[in-house]
Amino acid sequence: MVRESYKQQLERLTLSVREMGEKVIEGIDLGLKALREHDHALAESLDAWDDQVDELNLAIEKECMDLLALQQPVAVDLRLITSVFKIITDLERAADLAVNVGQYGMDVGVFVLVPKDELTGLGEFAREMLRDAVDAFVTRDTTRAREIIQRDEQMDEQCWNLRRKVLAKLLELARQAHSPQEAKEFVDDVIPVLWSIRDLERVADHAVNISERTIYMVTGRKERKKSTEG
Repeated sequence: MVRESYKQQLERLTLSVREMGEKVIEGIDLGLKALREHDHALAESLDAWDDQVDELNLAIEKECMDLLALQQPVAVDLRLITSVFKIITDLERAADLAVNVGQYGMDVGVFVLVPKDELTGLGEFAREMLRDAVDAFVTRDTTRAREIIQRDEQMDEQCWNLRRKVLAKLLELARQAHSPQEAKEFVDDVIPVLWSIRDLERVADHAVNISERTIYMVTGRKERKKSTEG
């Protein structure tokens, strides 16, 4: 009976991570919507949503601490619990980034320098990486986790290309500016765009972290993305 209760606690821990993951994905969608539509009210509402994520984070931490203190797990069970500690930290940080992205949408000049669909498309790519990483953890799918790690190369390339496009557009508009003040306004517009790209890239990085922890949890071996640099 005690062993069965312990097994159920471990299963609930996995389900709690899935719940937190779904909550974070929901927030990323809201942040992208606020960015896309310059929705100030939606962007401001994300602070309350982030508080809910923080509460989930604390609740799962407590579940982990209780299991460590009362059950003294070993081997794969211990790897599960320690991995959950790391994964919920990644999810909590991804939630913070979702709030940031929504707030960048308050700047109406964001899409002067970059096509709307390209920036939000980058966000959707990062969101799917995070969604798949959480699913891979829940299902213990190491093959899928490895695929997500490799997918990050596409994300990095998209971020690099979009940054170059933004800076090229900035130079073009600055040359066409009719006054130093107009040129300065274009420069000011570039800041939230570059921050948006940076934060979306970080969401993808958190998906990679979760995937790496999933592989470690299942196999007991650490695995990281292979560098493509020569």
